[in-house]
Amino acid sequence: MEIDGKVGVFTPLVGADPKDAASTDNLQQVVDVLRGQIARLQTRNDELEAKLTDLSAPPRSTDDFAAGLQHSLDVLQGRLAEMANEVSNFAVREFQLETKVHVDVTPLGTIGFRFVQPGDPVDAAALSTLSVTVVPVPKPLPADDEAVPAPATRANPGGEAIDGISGAQAAELRANHISTVGDFSRAATEASMSAVLVSMLGVDRDALGRYSLLAGLLTVPGIDSRQAAILYDAGIRDVPTLAGTTPAALLKAYAAAAKQRPDDDGMRPSKEDAAAWIQAAKHLTNGT
Repeated sequence: MEIDGKVGVFTPLVGADPKDAASTDNLQQVVDVLRGQIARLQTRNDELEAKLTDLSAPPRSTDDFAAGLQHSLDVLQGRLAEMANEVSNFAVREFQLETKVHVDVTPLGTIGFRFVQPGDPVDAAALSTLSVTVVPVPKPLPADDEAVPAPATRANPGGEAIDGISGAQAAELRANHISTVGDFSRAATEASMSAVLVSMLGVDRDALGRYSLLAGLLTVPGIDSRQAAILYDAGIRDVPTLAGTTPAALLKAYAAAAKQRPDDDGMRPSKEDAAAWIQAAKHLTNGT
């Protein structure tokens, strides 16, 4: 424990006269320190119990299943779209999934189902086979007199580009198929996965929210890890906000935020850089 700035093990001592209040000062200090430690441990215990509750309640709704399927397809399609092949483009034409799921009825009377995890105690009678086939449906074509916008190209660096993510955390994310900032953004915005990310990274929800916003900024072409962190500190925390600012306002806010950082190296984006970021953010926001 620590008393008066000194760390160690303190034994309460009393003077010759136990009735003398001054002779028990050391004892009172030890008691006060122990009370503070108990309060901190209780708070930490409550936080861990809350995390355990989030993780121990298995998802069983169709929404959770749909979100997981959507995430997997988005990642797969994104990987295929990024393939640099000079002859062909690739896309998911059809996706078929067949797996065993645990089926039950929720207190609201709806049917719930969830994937069975290794080691789960499951009643064989409650298992059912789920078969899903997902096929593409072409999007409506624009009218002949409407110009077809060029697709916006997002940057998608690795998850380690997010300011504050350590090498160990990035490795843990990759082990769970979250390799890029795009993967991280999708996972962090799904309610069922955000609780898992909080526990996996050992952070609170505020920190996870910051990481998610930084990941979004990193999808803007030309913005690197440090620049995204400074934009966040400057109050430009997401792509729509970036798209709605002006080069002059961006440069002013960026310079003020950069000066407050201990790692400020004096480097600032040019007016052309700021204009390019804003234009790219507008393309990403409007989908054009």
